[in-house]
Amino acid sequence: MSPSNHVRAPLRTARLISLVLAWCFAVMASSFGLNALIKSNQEKSHLKKLAPPPTVLNIDTSDIFNAGVVATVASLLIAVIVSKMVIAPFLPWTRGLAARTLGTQSLILFLCALFLLGSQIGYIVYYVNREAKVTAFIGPTQLPDAVVRSVEKASGSTRIYKDIQYLKYCAYFPWFALLFTLIAASILFIASRKYKAGAVNANRGSQQPVMSEKEDVSHIESRNEKTSV
Repeated sequence: MSPSNHVRAPLRTARLISLVLAWCFAVMASSFGLNALIKSNQEKSHLKKLAPPPTVLNIDTSDIFNAGVVATVASLLIAVIVSKMVIAPFLPWTRGLAARTLGTQSLILFLCALFLLGSQIGYIVYYVNREAKVTAFIGPTQLPDAVVRSVEKASGSTRIYKDIQYLKYCAYFPWFALLFTLIAASILFIASRKYKAGAVNANRGSQQPVMSEKEDVSHIESRNEKTSV
């Protein structure tokens, strides 16, 4: 067995704490994302039922819906990957592999963080600047937007994204998931460098007795030669 296999992976406590925090916030972010998708569909159905027939109400939220789905998938992906990174060092058959692949784990988390960052930026742009496109028709005739807005106000609903409570959670929590994912990735990277340095020192240490043995043998042979002479 290679001497490097006996080197213990460094920063174990720091790695565990950072990964657990990243996992917690990623789970919360993905949960709030799923909750927003469900509540959005429920609210749309409720508002459409309030429109008296033959009025047909159309609510288009495809912009923030698509961005929210991508951000939710990114958070869920981080949660799944980090959960495996947390468990691997505690299992006998994956402990060694987890130590040797700290650099790869760090790179994976950095890529996941970039994925979440890109999707969250798109979500925030829509969340801050846009609103749902609501149109109402009676047959082929479209009702004036002022009429639709007055009905919205009377029903207590809003089309402005930043005024919707369940969308606010999706705007805030993924940033915490992103922050702790980057922290965990950085700690894994530092641990990888320390592990490699420790493995190199262990290999050098294992080679030193071999060199001493050779020197001792050559010294004994030289003494025997002198004695025979």
